[in-house]
Amino acid sequence: MRFRFDHDKSRRPRENRKRGIGFDEAQEIFSHPYYEDRRSDYPEQYRAIGWVSGQLYSLIYEVRQDAGGAYYHLVTLWRATKEDMKSAVDRPTADEIAEMADSGRVISRFFTNQGTMKQPLTSISVEVTQEMLQELDQMAAALRISRQEAINSCLRKALDQRLPAERGER
Repeated sequence: MRFRFDHDKSRRPRENRKRGIGFDEAQEIFSHPYYEDRRSDYPEQYRAIGWVSGQLYSLIYEVRQDAGGAYYHLVTLWRATKEDMKSAVDRPTADEIAEMADSGRVISRFFTNQGTMKQPLTSISVEVTQEMLQELDQMAAALRISRQEAINSCLRKALDQRLPAERGER
């Protein structure tokens, strides 16, 4: 997966002693098993809780798309607290949520709290014909998902069909 973020915004958390890292370092969350939850209101954002250099962090990100496909846009981060798993009030911005977490306030109300543990992400390069790419883009547009999600969906379906076929099941 590709990552993008505002480099000026990344400097602020690194300089904040309660955060101590920037978005460059925060990408490490995705190289270990991590907990992922979706924000319960608008905008559609995700919270990943995972390890960076031996410290537990919470990272807010959005899945966006450009001509190169889907990427993770990193919004904000903070050192994870016990309160990340409890309830809160209001509908603040991602930065306001980070400030609440930094001050020890409960922020879990802003997420579904029905997240799952995710395995580390691994990037691969796949070569496809122009026709296949057009089909994938049409599928993604029809389903209102990213190209990456369409590719993952097709691969998952093919792998799920392969296992019963190898066992001789129908």
